[in-house]
Amino acid sequence: MVGVDDWAIADATDHLTGAGRKVHRCSESAEAPFPCNALVPGHGCPLDRRTIDVVLDVHSSARPGLRLSEMGAVCGLRDGLPLVVAGISDGSVLAPWAHEIPVGGEIVANCDEAVRSHSQRAAGGRD
Repeated sequence: MVGVDDWAIADATDHLTGAGRKVHRCSESAEAPFPCNALVPGHGCPLDRRTIDVVLDVHSSARPGLRLSEMGAVCGLRDGLPLVVAGISDGSVLAPWAHEIPVGGEIVANCDEAVRSHSQRAAGGRD
């Protein structure tokens, strides 16, 4: 999970963990994203564990460009993972690669659908 506001990330985390999903973070705080966990002794990059199914990028407001706290989304795309952008994502530079959830959309169901759709495409199936 990545994003730009810790409170929005915490809310999305509550939804996911409440549904039995495990959430990994690239850094301990979106407001202080450096160093990422890959550079923190004893933490490591969540992507290195190969247990990640989807990357969720949470936005509570429209912000142009890409924030340092969202770089894990780029890393996830590089590793071939589906990307979900939740919340106010107008103008997100990640939109061409993302499954977008509108404000008020159901995070768990949309993440599950992004994983299913990605798996079908990888297997040569249809959405």
